[in-house]
Amino acid sequence: MKRRKLIIDTDPGVDDAFAIITALSSSQFEVKGITTVAGNKSLEYVTVNAMKLIRLMRADCKVYPGSIASLKDLESATGELKDAGNTHGSDGLGDVDLSFDEATRSDTHAVDFIIDTVRQNPGKVEILAIGPVTNIALAIRKEPEVMKTVKTIWSMGGGVHRGNMTPVSEFNYWFDPEAVEVMYGIGTDVDIYMFGLDVTYNTFFTMNDLFFLRQEGGEIGRIMYDMTLAYAGSYWSNRRITGAVIHDLVPIIYAIDPGISKPEDVYRSALTVCCEPGLTQGQTIVDLVDRFNFTKNAYVVMNADSRRFKELFIEIVFGDVVDLYRKFVRS
Repeated sequence: MKRRKLIIDTDPGVDDAFAIITALSSSQFEVKGITTVAGNKSLEYVTVNAMKLIRLMRADCKVYPGSIASLKDLESATGELKDAGNTHGSDGLGDVDLSFDEATRSDTHAVDFIIDTVRQNPGKVEILAIGPVTNIALAIRKEPEVMKTVKTIWSMGGGVHRGNMTPVSEFNYWFDPEAVEVMYGIGTDVDIYMFGLDVTYNTFFTMNDLFFLRQEGGEIGRIMYDMTLAYAGSYWSNRRITGAVIHDLVPIIYAIDPGISKPEDVYRSALTVCCEPGLTQGQTIVDLVDRFNFTKNAYVVMNADSRRFKELFIEIVFGDVVDLYRKFVRS
């Protein structure tokens, strides 16, 4: 089977780690490289985290460091750079002790790597965008015609009916709404899928699910479980929920099998984002029912079959133990 060409643009991140491990485990993808962007943590932290995951998975690709801040912060060069605090642990990966190989860090900037890879493979490169989309926006600004030949962008971010940074804004899109605006500006040329909080919260991992990873997932499963402890702790502290939402896992599983969602749960829509500071910064405004006949620039995924989603994840990463999961684990 000819493998699909994939760039992972990310700010690892516990949920990013789940997505990266899945992408590197899937026979469908040739991961051309991992580009990093400041978000969950500073650029140096997330770049080291990406190198740790490459070593863990013994993957044959490199990490390409990208933007240190959002477009607005890059332009103003003022103020303290923002991140997600300790939601994902102090290092972004739940403070799990993992080694890395400095040789997997490339000297090529993420933006140049994205552009060069797309230019060499027009119509064939997919981008898994699971952090702020600053690198993608910078690539579009630098080479708009090249970036219009990207095959698909699978973006975790936004939300139609809910937020997590404000009542209406999700973290990735809140972090750099101007970049989101630039990215969806090519949405009439490139298929861009938005996986917002509406769908990710419907794929919740219970403590039963996480316990199964520790018990039956071998070394990788135990590491993934350990990563989630601080992350799940934040869900309990902030929401009194036992378990965790592994947001960034949703787009890669959907990219592998769109059948996790029903056709009626995926909307071809017009999407805009609020860039004004305040409570609505990063809010995605989506015309799901096409009432206003705006230009459609996004596919918005609103729901998924949680059980099928998790079973597919376990099968891809851990193989036949999925049979035990199906038989004994009740989510």
